[in-house]
Amino acid sequence: MRKLSLSEWASFAEIVGAFAVVISLLLLVSSLDKNTAAITMQVDDATYEAVREVKLSLLNNPELFDITMRAAKGLDNLDETELEKYKAWLHINLDLWERRYDWKSTGLVGDEDKGWNDYFSAWTKRYVTRELWNDLKWQFTDPGFNKQVEQSLSE
Repeated sequence: MRKLSLSEWASFAEIVGAFAVVISLLLLVSSLDKNTAAITMQVDDATYEAVREVKLSLLNNPELFDITMRAAKGLDNLDETELEKYKAWLHINLDLWERRYDWKSTGLVGDEDKGWNDYFSAWTKRYVTRELWNDLKWQFTDPGFNKQVEQSLSE
């Protein structure tokens, strides 16, 4: 068996190095996929938790619950103070949707929305009138989000 020359050892080392680079890139891609999945789950959990907190606050506040039930039957059932409380409650919920929309539009959440957009759209159809949206929309500066709400209200 003959001894390898220095140039042959260098060639062998280059081949081994190339394989090591390919393997490390594959591991990096795998790690990124797992990280992306973990971030997506965290965003979903954060959305769920925020929606849950808003619902619990409604259940734990009999006055707000009553205002919401009466508002669903028509805004004429509310006095000025109750209407402002209702608008504040709507704003909190729309903020959640806007945050979720922002996460999706910036790529933090992938295209698999897991039904959140449908949930917020249905919620908007149920609780937000065109008149209320016109009063609230100045607080939401993302044109894409505003279009999303407008689309929900027009369906």
